[in-house]
Amino acid sequence: MKKIGIIDSGIGGLTLLREFIHSAYSAEYFYISDESNVPYGGKTQQFMYERTQLMVEKLMAKNVETIVLACNTLTAETIDKLRSNYSIKFIGIEPYINYQNKVESIGAKKLGLILTPATYASNRFKELQTKFDPDGKIVVLPLENLALLIEKLKYDSSEKIYLDLKNELKPLKELDLSHLILGCTHYPIIKELIERELNVIAVDPNKQVSQHLSNLLGLSKSKYPVEKFNYNFDLSDVWQYTSLKDFRFF
Repeated sequence: MKKIGIIDSGIGGLTLLREFIHSAYSAEYFYISDESNVPYGGKTQQFMYERTQLMVEKLMAKNVETIVLACNTLTAETIDKLRSNYSIKFIGIEPYINYQNKVESIGAKKLGLILTPATYASNRFKELQTKFDPDGKIVVLPLENLALLIEKLKYDSSEKIYLDLKNELKPLKELDLSHLILGCTHYPIIKELIERELNVIAVDPNKQVSQHLSNLLGLSKSKYPVEKFNYNFDLSDVWQYTSLKDFRFF
């Protein structure tokens, strides 16, 4: 059975892990995140790389064969350096900006993309934008606080958090979007809220990442879908056998 490590700054990567589990691959997953420093949006590239190194070492001690960077910002800022300095395989996640072609093929009206300011400012994103959307058809919107607000849902699901989330999304209402790409793994946690508030179809790239992982590693389907995984939120160690069902998706 393949051992796959998943790294994120916080809880966002759980949306990708959920997709892996639902895909019923024959694999064992190890999830680790840097909760004390979430979100990574305002951190320097060097800081993110040093913290990611710590998480990589923890996962390598568990003999994982592949590490998925379940964070757009981490992928943009660290994956090239990680691939240069480690022999282990790294898979990144990036805004699904080439979805433009699919949207046009089904006759949708207007496509938007939300992402963190750090991802938006990265050279990697600018290259993707130039390659897949040179005419600027996609409305790109960096959101300063959305990922952190979603992270807070882990501890607080009060009405105030929901109001804050709605206020963060409010500027998008007047854009009359038909589809919205979720360019951060935190965002699918509130996918239903986003669709309801903005009257859009939210596009979650996690399914494509899951398929890419399967193709790359030659994963087979299991007769017994994984119900348990290993995870850790504070870098102290990898916790064992905690069900993803314990985490609520809003």
